[in-house]
Amino acid sequence: MLRIRLWTTVTCLFALGAGAAGGRDTPDLNFRVPDETAPAGSIVQMKVSTTEATPISGGRGWIRVDGASLSRVEGIAIFARNGEAAGAAVVEGTDVAMTYVTTQPFTDEYPVLTVALRIRDDAVAGSRAQFTLDPSWLWNLNGTRVRARVAPGTVTVGGSVAITDVVPGEGTFPAGTVVSVRGVGFNSLSRLRIDGIAVTSVEYVSPTEMQFTLSEAANLTAALLRVDNPDRSRSIYYSYTRGIPAATSGRTLLSRTHAIFSGTTRLQSTVGPIPDMTSTQYFALALQNPDLTAADVTIEAYAADGSLLQSSARSLPNGARLTLELSELFDDAAPPPGAFLRVTSSLPIEVIGLLCDEGTWTVTPRLPTEATSSNGPG
Repeated sequence: MLRIRLWTTVTCLFALGAGAAGGRDTPDLNFRVPDETAPAGSIVQMKVSTTEATPISGGRGWIRVDGASLSRVEGIAIFARNGEAAGAAVVEGTDVAMTYVTTQPFTDEYPVLTVALRIRDDAVAGSRAQFTLDPSWLWNLNGTRVRARVAPGTVTVGGSVAITDVVPGEGTFPAGTVVSVRGVGFNSLSRLRIDGIAVTSVEYVSPTEMQFTLSEAANLTAALLRVDNPDRSRSIYYSYTRGIPAATSGRTLLSRTHAIFSGTTRLQSTVGPIPDMTSTQYFALALQNPDLTAADVTIEAYAADGSLLQSSARSLPNGARLTLELSELFDDAAPPPGAFLRVTSSLPIEVIGLLCDEGTWTVTPRLPTEATSSNGPG
């Protein structure tokens, strides 16, 4: 049984509602997970959505997946087009514990989250696996803890086509940008549709790639794509950047952590101040470059009085992510508590902080100061 634990925190105006009517058992929320079909060896994206426009400001619980046909989690995405969100998923084989923070509650405009799952190569055609939220999950609705009714989704092994990735998958790109849709089972008769985005052409490249060209500037974050084959097989996918690791941390917990970004990029981001920490805790930075070219990145640490303490320069390849503890970024000397970090890049990139605790085996994401200051008091 593949398990995903999810802890949720909401920043700014939408704090977790441990107060009024906390622990109420009446299910006031309804979620659905659409059924999906994909061939053995491919990736299937499961989408968790609300069935009504209900502002969800957080939640805590488990996602459960039948592991008979599904081997591992390939990626997790959260979408916050009206605000910002950041997450961290600690992967232990088939057990994934996830934490996220957000500046705005989620609605039904996009899925609350998507989970990309690898179907086993030896999965038998026609076999099925269930994907659902654990019924003990508690959500925060307008400051009240409530439970939810969940319509689970079923993954059926079969069909001929699956979208597995989109490059670039998030961010705003100009007219003329060529977008690569990757997957399996494409052919010259496959029909690719991109919802709400104007394109000049769609081209079949190979059984594992199709391309389209933007006819005007467009934001690709959470873009809805659909491929249909003549045999009536189809695949639906919400785009995001599934960053390729540029380095691996020497810290055990951090090396097993997948930083989760929501698509907001900046030329400059501020993270901090660094908190006081116990002997089992440390602070890390996670960067991701969703662009099509490499970014030159400068990371600076400043004392509370604004004086420069340390500086480090990195090149972050296109489509890559970098998640390292601060001492790994600053010549084996981490900045002291109270210091803050400034990340400046030649191209807009995504930046979040991560507070890691190897004593409790947890990772808590921190949004940049610019995220909270632009959405209300922090």
